[in-house]
Amino acid sequence: MPKSEERIIKMSHLLLPLTSPIIAVILILSLINIGETQVPAGPPFQSVNTSSAGLYNVAVIIIIMIIATYIIYRLIRRGLIRTFETLKNVLLAIVIVSSVLFYTMTYVYGYEATPLINYPLSIFIIAIIISALIMYAAIKAKNTIVRALAISAYSSMAGVIFTIALPAWTLAILLVALPLYDIVMVYRGLLGRLVTELSKYGEGKYPILRGLILDMDGIGIGVGDLVLYATLVSLTMLQYITHDFTFIQSALASLTSLIGILVGLFITFKYILPIKKYAPALPIPILLGSIPLLYLITITI
Repeated sequence: MPKSEERIIKMSHLLLPLTSPIIAVILILSLINIGETQVPAGPPFQSVNTSSAGLYNVAVIIIIMIIATYIIYRLIRRGLIRTFETLKNVLLAIVIVSSVLFYTMTYVYGYEATPLINYPLSIFIIAIIISALIMYAAIKAKNTIVRALAISAYSSMAGVIFTIALPAWTLAILLVALPLYDIVMVYRGLLGRLVTELSKYGEGKYPILRGLILDMDGIGIGVGDLVLYATLVSLTMLQYITHDFTFIQSALASLTSLIGILVGLFITFKYILPIKKYAPALPIPILLGSIPLLYLITITI
């Protein structure tokens, strides 16, 4: 960004990333309503709620993230843009279709939509159509708001799946480990190098990563960041309801978490981003957004 624009923070820069955790709250409430708040994680993750299993699960997630980032970096550095885009689109399609299919099946059977239950193939067709629309909007749409809604749709779905599939210890360690990982990878690791490599493509750098990054007038937030925002806010809602707080109290806790993320994004964009023109988007938003969960821990121990 030009120096004259470095510190200009638009409201859209702060609000669009919040669409993911907002959708996540709606998703977790709908799952709570039908009693689907716990599903097995499946391999390679462990479902045991212990600190050792949590460390193992988080290590697996981080290793997958490092491998994925390395592949992206090498393909872009070698100029294999079409190869990268093909691989990106295939992996995105797998993630989106599997996520949409999970929610479609869960809602159809959970809410007992008999016409669809009687014709199982219709569930699959609906999931494919929704997935295609989401993917098209995330990659092809020119309107920033439309892209944001599409990207937020699958990042929120993934975030809520983390919330209901991963044990509490894993989620607790994840909310601490990933912001630290983000700092290291941005300033000393592959993410910083990737941003430098993308700068060679000038103003057209972010469309290369479209679908993996929410691009807002030159400021980009990764899908991974949006997923963790969604996990944090949906986990806050779920934990407060699980601990017998009223819906209003749980909603206020989630709102407080959202406000924490919002303030964290403002601090990151306003004061940290201009330093190197790139910055980790997890540490401050997650720290401030975790205040309701930290409060819950202090009163329930």
